[in-house]
Amino acid sequence: MASRVTLLERPLDAFYFVYGVLHIFITVAIDSAGVIEHDSRPGFQKALLKVQIEENKDPLMANVPVWLYTFIGVELLFQLPVFIGGAWALHRDYKKAYIALLIYGVNASITTLACIAELAWNQEFELTGGERQKLIWIYFPTFLIPLILTVDMAARIAKWDPHGNAKRTVNKKED
Repeated sequence: MASRVTLLERPLDAFYFVYGVLHIFITVAIDSAGVIEHDSRPGFQKALLKVQIEENKDPLMANVPVWLYTFIGVELLFQLPVFIGGAWALHRDYKKAYIALLIYGVNASITTLACIAELAWNQEFELTGGERQKLIWIYFPTFLIPLILTVDMAARIAKWDPHGNAKRTVNKKED
């Protein structure tokens, strides 16, 4: 039986692991505030949300639109469990988690791209050019990292052999 490759020997997986663990905090502490009533939010969440709204001038979190409310719901119900399970699976080098990570990557990159587009082109937001750019850069990593994860997981899955063989070769019949 081959020995398992450790997470530290797989730098890209180690990066995804750290990203997933950090995003558990981001999801619970910041993003979930978009669907929790103000009076029901814990103090730390109110403080973090206040920074996002007042310091970063985030109009999406100040007045959560219905479409974003829906995306946050998906984040809590689907993405959060994938962060937890995906981090565990990456740590254990459990390759079957690639499918869930691929689905997460597609979902997260598309939903964050919608936020970036709204911030970039919605002229109803009273933002200066600099405030708009700052917000886009705040959101950008949560678009780019899942996009890279999507491409990486798709490439890994494409290499799978459905028969479980390490490498298949086709032998020609000898006449």
